[in-house]
Amino acid sequence: MRKSTLLSLLLVFALLLPGFVLAQDTTTEEVDVLADIIMPRLEEYNAAMEEAGYGTLKLDDFMVMLAEDPEVVVLDVREVAEVEETGIIENALHIPLRTLGENLGLLPDLDATIVVVCKSGFRATLGMTALKVLGYDNAKVLVGGMGAYLAEEYPVVEMAEEVEAGEVPADIDPLLLEYVAANLANLPEGWGVVTPANLFEEMFETMPDLLLDVRSAEEWADPGYIEGATHIWVNEIMPNVAELPEDLEANIVVYCASGYRGGIAMTMLQLMGYTNVRNLAGGINGWIAAELPVLKDA
Repeated sequence: MRKSTLLSLLLVFALLLPGFVLAQDTTTEEVDVLADIIMPRLEEYNAAMEEAGYGTLKLDDFMVMLAEDPEVVVLDVREVAEVEETGIIENALHIPLRTLGENLGLLPDLDATIVVVCKSGFRATLGMTALKVLGYDNAKVLVGGMGAYLAEEYPVVEMAEEVEAGEVPADIDPLLLEYVAANLANLPEGWGVVTPANLFEEMFETMPDLLLDVRSAEEWADPGYIEGATHIWVNEIMPNVAELPEDLEANIVVYCASGYRGGIAMTMLQLMGYTNVRNLAGGINGWIAAELPVLKDA
């Protein structure tokens, strides 16, 4: 499929997003947001994607960071009820994930170190990826989330302090922000996660249109892959856009080793306009732990 065809289809999807508008520049020419803004930004992000951890931050390193750098921003993207139930890390900002794009004025400048936290790390990965696409290059995700933090009995407070909103960084293109905010606001119930057992059961009835393995070539070889999977390393998604389904409603399931890179890939695909993308909970590690079959090339 030609890239231009995909972009045309994505534009149709973009027009359906709540709050999405097609702006005009000073010459009154319409801006093709997907072709001129979204896809180039995704290409830049993908080309610069770090391989060492992909923005993940282990709990021990997080605690050291908090102790040594008072400027670190902890961003809790859980729902209100979750914070009320368990408390929140002291001085953390609380912005539920679906409202993140509408509240960037609560964050500091694009150079700030932002550690995104949720219950387990999955939603935080979606938030981190959105922030990186917007230009927050130092966004990270706490591995294990509040679950890991609370398991070590680290302190919490009952509620987040209110923070006065400032201006959204001027370097963020308003159309890029509007599009990403709409994407976040429309995240599905359940956050797009499918368990290994449920996916395996589904595959007996109907295979996904695309079962996408985004691990490295070495990981594909060992421990192996799920039968029927297509391999595109997460760092090379944008150069391989032509390999993605033409139908934006295609049933796509993404997986990596544990779920973090799968969350990155899922967010990228959603920003391209795909409306039915899910991430395999626990990745292939979860699949193997459930004693489900994997293949290896001879």
